[in-house]
Amino acid sequence: MEDVFDTTGRPPKGWMHAVFHGGPYGEDAGRCIPGPPAPETLAVPLAEGGVHTYRLWTVGSWSDPEDPVAVYNPDGPPVPPPLLTGQEKEWLRDRHQKEGLGPLKLVALAASGRPVRDPDAPTIEAMLAGLRHREHLLLQWLTDHDEGDWYLQVLLDEDDTYEVVHQAGAAAERGGVRLISQAAVRDAVLRWAADQPSCT
Repeated sequence: MEDVFDTTGRPPKGWMHAVFHGGPYGEDAGRCIPGPPAPETLAVPLAEGGVHTYRLWTVGSWSDPEDPVAVYNPDGPPVPPPLLTGQEKEWLRDRHQKEGLGPLKLVALAASGRPVRDPDAPTIEAMLAGLRHREHLLLQWLTDHDEGDWYLQVLLDEDDTYEVVHQAGAAAERGGVRLISQAAVRDAVLRWAADQPSCT
């Protein structure tokens, strides 16, 4: 991308794609990419392989409406894995019991969405350690339907802080905190997982 940046200091002409707010070009607020009317997404290569996707945030101009600038943010808000539905809970409970493992109480879901049944402390620690930026870890108790969803989700943000959000039951009592160290997050998550709410 660098080979198409205009570094001459001249006012830009025509469409420009300005890359802002995080991602591999998050510090290059003054760099722009000439191009056609802005696409909804803009993918840039990463040095370690793969791509980083930006999503169109707004279109404005430096000073002339005929010279629009498309401003991109990192690719939308991070999205946690969806909570298990009532049917999915039943399937997992049945499978767990058919394997002779007794009642299933807790499920962990990482970015892949693959459920890990009744994760122990080392498994939860490994899943936390494996989080990448903008990825979630979700822990969900398999409660009765009328008790609501008891869950905790952890997001590793791009500034290396963790956002921990939990919901307690049908009353939808929701709380959250931002933590800096992985050790503090690990302790908070393990304490939450050990304090089992009423469940089947």
